[in-house]
Amino acid sequence: MPIRAYCTICADYFDEVRDVAAIYCGHTFHYECTFSCALLQWFQTAPTKTCPQCRKQVSTRHIINKLFFDIGGGGEEGSPDPESLQNEVDRMKALLSSKDRDWREKLKAMDGLKDTVNKQRRDLDAMRKEVMDKEMVCVALKKQMVYLETQQNEIQAAKEEVRRLRGKMKTFESLDVLLQGQRSEVESMITDMGVSQAAVEQLSIYCISLKKEYDNLKGSLKSSNDMCEKLKREVLSSNSKLQKASLEALQLKEELKSLQKDLAGADKEISSLKKKVEFLQKTLSTPTRANEALSRLVFESPAPLELKPPRLHQPVHGDDIDLNMTYDIATPDDASKRPAQVPSKKMRLDDFLPSAQNEDSTFDPFLRNSLLFRKKTFGSMLDPQKKAGLQTGYDGLGGRTKFIQPSPLSKIRPLLKAKRKKVTRPPSKIPTCLTLDSFLE
Repeated sequence: MPIRAYCTICADYFDEVRDVAAIYCGHTFHYECTFSCALLQWFQTAPTKTCPQCRKQVSTRHIINKLFFDIGGGGEEGSPDPESLQNEVDRMKALLSSKDRDWREKLKAMDGLKDTVNKQRRDLDAMRKEVMDKEMVCVALKKQMVYLETQQNEIQAAKEEVRRLRGKMKTFESLDVLLQGQRSEVESMITDMGVSQAAVEQLSIYCISLKKEYDNLKGSLKSSNDMCEKLKREVLSSNSKLQKASLEALQLKEELKSLQKDLAGADKEISSLKKKVEFLQKTLSTPTRANEALSRLVFESPAPLELKPPRLHQPVHGDDIDLNMTYDIATPDDASKRPAQVPSKKMRLDDFLPSAQNEDSTFDPFLRNSLLFRKKTFGSMLDPQKKAGLQTGYDGLGGRTKFIQPSPLSKIRPLLKAKRKKVTRPPSKIPTCLTLDSFLE
């Protein structure tokens, strides 16, 4: 248990934690307080080294560094004593008060610094704005200065140009008078010039100018004559080309007329062939065994490629003209330039041909090679009639019927090409034109 005594320097109670020191006058202090800066400062600042409590004169050599106390009541050593707790509370209060005082001081300093920072920020913004205004004014003044310098340079150049042009204008006026004026005007101008050195130089300039003008006129006259000759040659060549083009155009027109007539004949022939094909298909519908087999081959879906009716197809991938389309093209009927009339191709039924080769040629390769139309040794009811034209055969119902046997394809005559009329070109008679040899004489 601590002693109910306290240090007069720190005002803390003595306990067993810190050592207790004493001066030979009898007063006791904490050893830490005795040799701390506070006691040393007390001894140094006081006029004499005295005890802080009784003011007796003492010396630092007579200080007892440590006192030992025997305190009874060892049973209560485990429980904290009130004096140590009070010391701790006082120490914490003192520390808290010092921290609180420091905090208030720091807070005041921080408020002052904030005010200073805000003021400096406002001053900085104002200075920045002022600097920006000054910079804008400087930029505007620089631009204005550059513009004024440019204007001044242009004015100087314009003045020099005006001075030079005035001199040139005077010279040109004199040359104009010299070239186009009357003799009296030229003589008066030369008289006004005088006999000085400048007048002689001016006269020499006039002479040189007259010579150059004369040479230029000669050159322009020569170039004009050359250009005239060139244009004449071009006109002659253009006339010859025009005659050739007109002759070619006439030939092309005649060829176009003949081609149009051929096209009309081909359209008529196609329509007649279509009608005959329809007629043949109707005749093939007779109920004979051969016709039934042929009709089955013709009308089966899809039909064989060899048995399809021939027609002109437009290519799938291409921009070619569809030749199945017909156009009503009105062409002028010029009797004088009409070519010789060529008879168009017509399909007809030939007379009876007993040859076996014509029978084979009437069918396409697909039908000719099939078993139905293959020649047999002993003959058969399914053999086709070997006679072209109107034939008689079995109808498949025990009777007979008539049908048309198609003629061989080899007997169909091809279209005759229209003979082109030979056009002889007359020799171009180029009229002799007058030349400009004696134009300048």
